[in-house]
Amino acid sequence: MAVKTHAVRGMFLTNLDRKDEGYEAIKHGLKISPKSALSWHIYGIVNRGDNKFEEAITCYEEALKGDSENINILRDLAHLQAYMRQPTKLIETRKKLVSLNSLFVPFWLGLAHAYHMAGKYDMAIKTISANEEQFKSEPGIGPYEISELSMYKNWLIELNGDYQQALEHLKEIRPKILDITGWKEQKANLLFKVGRKEAAAMAYQELIERNPDNKEYIYGYISCNGLDAKQAEDEDAVLDVVRTLQQQFPSSNTLRFMPLTFCNGENFVKAAESVAKHALRKGIPSLFNSMKVLYGDKAKAKALGELLDGYAVQLRDTKRFSDSTDDEAASALMWCTFYLAQHWDYHGDHERALQLIDEAAKMSPETVELFAAKAKILKHAGDIRGARDTMDFARQMDLKDRYVNTKAVKYMLRNNDVVEAEKNMVLFVRDDASHKIQEIVDTQAIWYMRERGHAYRRLGDVGRALKQYHQVLKSFDTYRTDEYDFHSYSLRKVTMKAYVDILKWEDEVYSNSIYVDSARAAIECYVDLHDRKAAGNPFVAVVEKKEKPLTRNGSSKQGQHNLAAGVDEAKVAEVDKDPNGATYVDAEDHLAEALKYVERLESVLGTQPTTHTLAFEVHLRMKKYFLALKSINSLKAIDEGHPSLVPMAVRLSKGLDSDDSFAAPMKAALKAQLNKSFGEVTIEDAIKANDQSLAFALAGSKALVAMGGDANLELARSVLSKAASEKYGESRTLSNLLEARDLLIKAGGGSLESHVSELAKDAKTVFPLSTCF
Repeated sequence: MAVKTHAVRGMFLTNLDRKDEGYEAIKHGLKISPKSALSWHIYGIVNRGDNKFEEAITCYEEALKGDSENINILRDLAHLQAYMRQPTKLIETRKKLVSLNSLFVPFWLGLAHAYHMAGKYDMAIKTISANEEQFKSEPGIGPYEISELSMYKNWLIELNGDYQQALEHLKEIRPKILDITGWKEQKANLLFKVGRKEAAAMAYQELIERNPDNKEYIYGYISCNGLDAKQAEDEDAVLDVVRTLQQQFPSSNTLRFMPLTFCNGENFVKAAESVAKHALRKGIPSLFNSMKVLYGDKAKAKALGELLDGYAVQLRDTKRFSDSTDDEAASALMWCTFYLAQHWDYHGDHERALQLIDEAAKMSPETVELFAAKAKILKHAGDIRGARDTMDFARQMDLKDRYVNTKAVKYMLRNNDVVEAEKNMVLFVRDDASHKIQEIVDTQAIWYMRERGHAYRRLGDVGRALKQYHQVLKSFDTYRTDEYDFHSYSLRKVTMKAYVDILKWEDEVYSNSIYVDSARAAIECYVDLHDRKAAGNPFVAVVEKKEKPLTRNGSSKQGQHNLAAGVDEAKVAEVDKDPNGATYVDAEDHLAEALKYVERLESVLGTQPTTHTLAFEVHLRMKKYFLALKSINSLKAIDEGHPSLVPMAVRLSKGLDSDDSFAAPMKAALKAQLNKSFGEVTIEDAIKANDQSLAFALAGSKALVAMGGDANLELARSVLSKAASEKYGESRTLSNLLEARDLLIKAGGGSLESHVSELAKDAKTVFPLSTCF
């Protein structure tokens, strides 16, 4: 069989889901002819299809050794180098493509972008300038493409620091530009940068006229007046500017709200009066959500509470505001009470908040937002079941409301009602979906998958929890891999600014809070599976009786929903072969699986303490002691007073002591480094030295439980049972107390029941409405 035949056969086999055979066929062909360009090219294509991008790059580079002018190989390699953010190599590949076909637009435009990625803006500008004229006469190039390229070039000139030249170029290209708003924005920006502030102010004024709710325009206009809204000494002057704009654009909500962000004292109260009265009269439910960003300033939070409390008294007694001669609508008092309920909920006074929300509900029992807010208050108070029931009541008030249905599903999951949540979730899945649950996965409803994972984890079903977490993590991997197609598309369509923007977004995609939370939970699940297995008590995936999947006819018209599984369906296909997550539970090396996500978090969130505490847990169990020390040092570099530092150091030291297989010289070196950084301090010392810090109590107790031993466990139980003590103050959050309870249960022991009762009794004084303890 010819070498090429082996390669082509391998490609076919991989696409027939016979990947192992396919790879073997390709490798066999390469053994016969190691320099076969076609075989290496196909090997690269197969690796790329399996998202093995580093391996694919290596294959393409090998292919080029045998066929250095193959445009297809070079183009694919360029896309991979852009995907992997290798600007230096990308420039060389793009240069080669241009040398082979200098007239093809994506080639030279790709070279300009490669220079852009490398920060060589002058070379990017030269590349565009050299091809700009012939670009206009290319077939398929119209006014839109010319406009986009012109604005991209102008942006590059700006990035290169030539603001005056960029301004002159902007004026020159004006007749070609279709994005008038973008052109005007760039004009205002460049006028400001060259110091022509009066002209820039006029340009921003013109933009504000187009959109008076754009914050960037307004702040740009303020800056042109030589003012800074962040500087206290400029407060009055900035306020005058904003008030002048308010007179010109009275309908702008942004201008109405903006003074609240920089004003203080009397100015703040006056601005708050304007915003609050407008919202109460208009019946805007989101007033508190808008104001919540101000609550980080305690003085402003207090002023807002007093203001709305005063309004409630005025409306209750006189039906009008003190400065008004006309009675307000009855709904104004209801919305005012609604705001105050959320205000006190924010401050942790849940009983007062519930009293107020009930008052508001009596005034308007048909308003869905009131019951949704009540559910939120109950959740914060620790009454998870009550919150779930209240949110479901709100859902039933308007069965067509997708948002309220979504919130109800989330609350059901937080109450661990997975089956009920699933039934309600599918109500808004399209009717023609052959498998409704799979449709949720396919549409990447990551919030649902994460919450479902957390519910399964609380129920002790680690397998199904990992299944959900992996679905979330795979969704983010899909976001990342989908980028690959844009490298070709954007160059063909000349959407350069959008192309650069999406690359920036992709660079941060793994920093998303849902991804980070799901990765953290998955790592902890894998560590838990490892610990159980090591203790001789391995987890077994829960296998339930198979039911038909939720299929078509999941909802009926006019909001009256019902669920019919398997009715009038042509075929019930088995979509998920592992619904119980057995694949993850039965993984050969749980720590190796956890390490994949640890490394991802280290690469994208190395500045977050949680990244290094998770890394430590995995490295210590894998007996990678130097990496465990690295995690400690990285955490210390971020926060020298972090509560987990001493517990981590003690655990590493104990781990070294108990591992006789570890080389003595390296053990001595590590111990010396630990002693130099932390001395002979113990976990008990650290807890006592910070006896008013619940964070230190929890971190220390977690380490004690992990180390085991009667003395350690007894100390942990003693500390955790007092987690709700008054000395810990505001740090006694519901999540912290639940963590203390879970750790206490994990510590076990004969006196466990008394310790749990003590914690529950104290927790009830902090959260009297809670049903969690």
